[in-house]
Amino acid sequence: MNTTMEQILSNRECEVLELVAKGCKNLKIALALEIEERTVRFHVENIFYKLEVKNRTEAVCHAFRNGWIND
Repeated sequence: MNTTMEQILSNRECEVLELVAKGCKNLKIALALEIEERTVRFHVENIFYKLEVKNRTEAVCHAFRNGWIND
């Protein structure tokens, strides 16, 4: 059984990961979600921890491999 993104990440973390996958930087994500840039950094760090990855590239690859994000 495949685990869904929503089973691992919060709704906001899912939104952040989708924007990271589109190549958005923290400031652009913050503006898009109407949150502070430091809050974006917090969510990104939580994503890394929960997915057991070290960086944005690994997080996005993990999401693509699991079918959480489409091209």
